Amino acid sequence: MLNFYTEISLITEENRKRIFPLLLDVFYLKNHALEHFKYVDTIERAQVCIFSIDISYLKNNKEMNQLNNFLSNAKIANKKVWLYSGGDFGKNINMKNVITFRLGGFHTKLNNHTQIMPSFIGDVYKINFSTTWQPINKIEKPSIGFVGNANGSLIKLLKEFLIFSNLTTKKLFGLDKTDIQFFFPSSRVRYKLLKQIESNQNINSNFIYRKKYRAGANTEETKKQTTLEFYQNMYNNIYTFCLRGSGNFSVRFYETLMMGRIPLLIDTDVRLPLENVIAWENHCIKASENNFIEKLLEFHSNHTNEELIEIQKSNRILAKQVLGRIVYFVEVSKNKNIS
Repeated sequence: MLNFYTEISLITEENRKRIFPLLLDVFYLKNHALEHFKYVDTIERAQVCIFSIDISYLKNNKEMNQLNNFLSNAKIANKKVWLYSGGDFGKNINMKNVITFRLGGFHTKLNNHTQIMPSFIGDVYKINFSTTWQPINKIEKPSIGFVGNANGSLIKLLKEFLIFSNLTTKKLFGLDKTDIQFFFPSSRVRYKLLKQIESNQNINSNFIYRKKYRAGANTEETKKQTTLEFYQNMYNNIYTFCLRGSGNFSVRFYETLMMGRIPLLIDTDVRLPLENVIAWENHCIKASENNFIEKLLEFHSNHTNEELIEIQKSNRILAKQVLGRIVYFVEVSKNKNIS
């Protein structure tokens, strides 16, 4: 059991969508997280202090003052602080007693006190997919799937650049407190790399290109259809192509693990969750834009059918037993340097 202190006045319905992820389970859902984490009403009784809401989007001076006072009081009490920096970009706090939890960022630029969270998704087979999990047997050529926004047009490139420029301007003027990043036209890069795979005769590619997010679905029926197509494609292919989006992380990467398939992750200086605990080389193919085809073919060639089945099985177990929201924070709490 980990005892924690938090700013209880910020646990409101208005802040529900901005809440530190673990606190959603403790205070709103009141589920089995309570078996592992206990709120205490003084800093002195706590093992760790958790600031209640996302620091990237603190709304006003009152909330900023609450954060600063929270950090100051925790430092005086010699307590570790957990901060949550959500959204695509995130923000780091460089203080020795502070652990920042965020979805992405650049590994070489993140400090040692930064913990990457997985994208917390439910069991796809129970939520969106009526088929039960089965592994895919090895065939001669690796089969790789992708469904998503991949557009090589100049118009799309211009739109992405305008969005990036607008966001960067806000950051420069202090209207957005998240980290400044370089321009990365993810849709165009995806399109380029996917076309390289399609042109390789030694790979079976199964790609559905979308010009808009979820093919522009705007009704419940079309959303359901595009979601089913997305997961059916993952289910049908032993590998799935995964590349970052606006932020330097891939939700598709975690969806692939949950589906019990093997991600081909294009490494854009990513840091993965629990790297000191999880041997990620046993769960995915991590490659650069220059060698991803070579790495895919090499991985497929070097593993037997039994080994590929075991990887698929272990990926699904990993997603369910380690990368879920509560189990992730339970695993984090075991690390004495963090808690």
